[in-house]
Amino acid sequence: MTRLASLALLAFLPTAVFAEIATPSLGYAGAPTDHGGQNCSTCHNSFGPANSDKSGSLQVMVNDYSPLNQQVIRIIVQNSSAQRWGFQMTIRAQNSPTASAGTFSLLPNPGPVQIVCDDGTQFGASTGCTTTPSRLFAEHQNAPRSGAGSYEFDVSWTPPAQEIGRIEVYVAAVAADGDGTPLGDRVYTVSKVLQNDGVCNYTTLPTLNQVSNGASFQPQFSSLSMVSLFGHNFQLAGYPRTAGPGDYMGNAFPTELGCISVQAQGPGLANPVFLPIAYVDSSQINAQMPEFVGSGPVTLTVILNPGAPNELRSGAATLNSLQPFAPAFFVFPNSTSIAAEEAGTGSLVANSSVVAGAAPANPGDIVSLFGTGFGDTNPLVASGQLATGIATLLNQVTVTIGTTTLAPSDVLYAGLSPGSISGLYQFNVRIPAGTPSGNVPVTIAIGGISTQSGVTIPVQ
Repeated sequence: MTRLASLALLAFLPTAVFAEIATPSLGYAGAPTDHGGQNCSTCHNSFGPANSDKSGSLQVMVNDYSPLNQQVIRIIVQNSSAQRWGFQMTIRAQNSPTASAGTFSLLPNPGPVQIVCDDGTQFGASTGCTTTPSRLFAEHQNAPRSGAGSYEFDVSWTPPAQEIGRIEVYVAAVAADGDGTPLGDRVYTVSKVLQNDGVCNYTTLPTLNQVSNGASFQPQFSSLSMVSLFGHNFQLAGYPRTAGPGDYMGNAFPTELGCISVQAQGPGLANPVFLPIAYVDSSQINAQMPEFVGSGPVTLTVILNPGAPNELRSGAATLNSLQPFAPAFFVFPNSTSIAAEEAGTGSLVANSSVVAGAAPANPGDIVSLFGTGFGDTNPLVASGQLATGIATLLNQVTVTIGTTTLAPSDVLYAGLSPGSISGLYQFNVRIPAGTPSGNVPVTIAIGGISTQSGVTIPVQ
């Protein structure tokens, strides 16, 4: 039995090795979302993990990007002992690491290079990759032989059509001894982060019409609360931008997103302040207020091409409704259903007609509710910063679900939502045992001010 198993294995190995020489298995360039970040040393590991052998090297020559500005990426792998060469490369946006950023194309004289897209098979498909699929790779085709001590692979890359934050290039390369097995081969990896170097070139003056609470869309706002700005010509139509890890600087949301900034001025601010921005499209900007001292008023201005000679400024919007608290629930789009989830699970609490796949809560469940405008916390987290842990409210809240005011023991947490922008608050509360089925109203009061009326969570 053992001999038969060994014979079967020996019969398989040459086919597997030949396949990898012709075209490598998909997803081993080192991107964290592909096979957990594995690279070619998963198989070629005689010298240990990638980059363990110092007798060779891998160079990846690539520049920062500007939208649609094509460039040639040069990949040079070196080792004086190598006789055969291979590589695999993928490029991802840090804001969307499971999808390719931009497209690859072959040069006029491509050499042993191919473009492969993920079709669900081990080696992918080498045709039909003219548009950006979910995962796109450039890699060797029939790994070339050369005893010159180095080999260069060249690939043309066209970045996305718009600025998308930081982009990361992942490359794994093999300097093989040429014996047709994974033994005796060296593996090298490189990852490079690219910044956008495109010029901000908006030419149409932005118009700012209205500023409101970012959750309730009512006039009230407070220190550190989320706000929404509405108007025209904020961003190119059809190109919304959501801030993510590829935009964060120093664990904080950016104050410039897609060549757009928002400036606040007022007696409660020592100097003009640029707001952290979470989202922008052609008619809406979601941002976070700074910490204020005093009672306002505050003016906000939208700035395109900020700091550049072609800077464009909207007219100022004056806000007079600065309050100590401006509590409000976020709701799911096109509904009055509070943004909520089953605590600790991430399962959304909503009717399936509101959010596909969501479900109502049950009496006794602990649910997380999300809002803004609830004031200071301990510790205080600055505007735009990511809350890295627990930060509880300094002031007491009163939570009412249906007709029942919750006992303090049923409010398990009231503070910032860990891992989120410091304007997002989270409340873990227990649904009272006697809550009737249906869409049940919920309010949270703090400092004598309550969240907006008419919002609910479904209970069954």
